[in-house]
Amino acid sequence: MVTIRRVTSQTARHHWTDWAGIVFFLGLAVTVLWKTPMVGVMMLPIVLCDVVVGISFLIRRPAKARLEGWAPRVATYSGAFLIQTFLAFASSWHPSWLAPTPVAWAFKVGICLWLVGLILNSCAIWHLRRSFSISPQARELVRTGPYRLTRHPIYATHVLMCIGILFAHFTLPVVLAILVWVGLMSARVHYEEMVLEGTFPEYAEYRRQVGLFGPKLFSVGTAQEKPAHVPPAA
Repeated sequence: MVTIRRVTSQTARHHWTDWAGIVFFLGLAVTVLWKTPMVGVMMLPIVLCDVVVGISFLIRRPAKARLEGWAPRVATYSGAFLIQTFLAFASSWHPSWLAPTPVAWAFKVGICLWLVGLILNSCAIWHLRRSFSISPQARELVRTGPYRLTRHPIYATHVLMCIGILFAHFTLPVVLAILVWVGLMSARVHYEEMVLEGTFPEYAEYRRQVGLFGPKLFSVGTAQEKPAHVPPAA
């Protein structure tokens, strides 16, 4: 059963999960640097993204509400680390799963999309930094920066990165992994919207005005029609 639990005590500035997040993501950054001492242009955005996420755990505000239940946790953490785990496993045990696309231009386009998505992902996380979380939690409703254009800019950049991976490595295992990730991401978005709408009354209006992964083409606001002009009495 999935329920929203309000967090009433704000006495502890950081929960133990904050420190775990800091150690984990900064550890990932150190691992990348350790394995690739001559860090190239392609690796720098990965290091930057991990550092940004780690700092976000350090400076984020206490949660006002969180979603309880196993389903949100499974969807959240599986969706967050599925692609990275798959890529690490495939590169070590099944390199053929990551065979480059034989079409040269498609491979180059894929690398560019992946790189742009990763850089934009770091920017979106940094903009959200004081309200960042991996599990479905509500801290503050952010509606500035990229959140004026899309309700989930971080996930939008993940989609861009996955499209890039498909272009660069169009194999059946990659396609299957991304399809599973799409299902997990859909559940993750559903749970996050549930806790946000249950915590912030204004989220419903924000949801009507801003698209899921991009701007809405047509306004669906609730603005009232202007009253008809009434000529002054003679």
